[in-house]
Amino acid sequence: MLLQQLHRGPSPTRLLTISALAAGALVVTSCGSPAGGSDETAAGGDVCEGSRAVELIGETDGMDQQERQDQLVAEATETEGGEVDFYTEINDPQPVVDAFQEQYPDLTVNVYRAGSEQIRQRVLEESAANFPGADVVELDSLEMSIIDENGLLAPASSPYIDELTDAGKFENFTGDRLSYIVPVWNSGMMSADEAPTSLEDLADPRFTGRLALEGSDVFWFAGLVKYMESEEGKTRDEAVQVFRDIAANSAITSGHTTTTELVVAGQYAIAANNYIHRALELQAAGAPLEWAPVQIPVVAEITGIAVPCLSDNPAAALLLQDFVLSADGGQRLFVEEGRTPANASLAQETLGGETIEPIVVDVQEIADEYEEWATLWDEVIRGGGQG
Repeated sequence: MLLQQLHRGPSPTRLLTISALAAGALVVTSCGSPAGGSDETAAGGDVCEGSRAVELIGETDGMDQQERQDQLVAEATETEGGEVDFYTEINDPQPVVDAFQEQYPDLTVNVYRAGSEQIRQRVLEESAANFPGADVVELDSLEMSIIDENGLLAPASSPYIDELTDAGKFENFTGDRLSYIVPVWNSGMMSADEAPTSLEDLADPRFTGRLALEGSDVFWFAGLVKYMESEEGKTRDEAVQVFRDIAANSAITSGHTTTTELVVAGQYAIAANNYIHRALELQAAGAPLEWAPVQIPVVAEITGIAVPCLSDNPAAALLLQDFVLSADGGQRLFVEEGRTPANASLAQETLGGETIEPIVVDVQEIADEYEEWATLWDEVIRGGGQG
């Protein structure tokens, strides 16, 4: 069946008040960047109180997988004509939609495809008008955390959550895709023996004039600073100084894809922060790239999936969410698309058998403090060279 694009009337005009990022601050371009948090709730009152989505999650909690599926299918096909509205940032959602509709031929997926920021804005606007727009939302974790902070998401619930990496587990949403950020180097210009053995090692003089630092990774920076504070006992100033030293040893570049291509071309021997999935794509095409062994803490940018409390077909929504999170459903499709799934076993498969357990990052806390982190990161990279 063909993917259907949602066509709705004009969206409500009431917007959630969002504080703007500081002027000139760089933002995370790979999967969107939040414009900051808010203290007001998008909809008047608690939209999750009395929500059928919340009730259904309670009813199916503890059921075995088949029993849960049977109950959800029975209700889903009798609700809203079996339609489920899916808001997603997936570049091409058609493979997921087709496979889901093949498994559940009595259900129809309507897709709204947009960037994470646009999805977040739409969900908040619709909620403010008490309009049940999305049945399932899938977007990056920073934007998702703003929706969650406004009390709009039902509790995370799926029989497949235990199969996922810990970094993808949240109270009211679940990671379905990961983008691991690691150093990547040109194997014709340096050997694995020269690979950085710690973050601090990236400031070593052996990398001077050879190191690129991509300049939009606020989330990576914030996550690692917090990790060094909590796990290594560093003060905030000491942790930030590590990045100042790395920046001073680097050429600052713009865009992960461009940065990786510059390493392939030999303009730089190594990039400090690049996506594994992009390196794997280029490796498969014969590019002289390497990223293993990984000897520094790894941050994963997380794309999450959730069911809003206002869903008007929560049974179909839970079925679609389960499909996306299942190893033989959406997780396998992500592997085939060259992306890293949140399923721990399949993620290891995409990495050629390498085991990477990303550090657990408090996404909500970083989203709440995003303006501060973006400003601090901008100050850090100003100490680097021109890429």
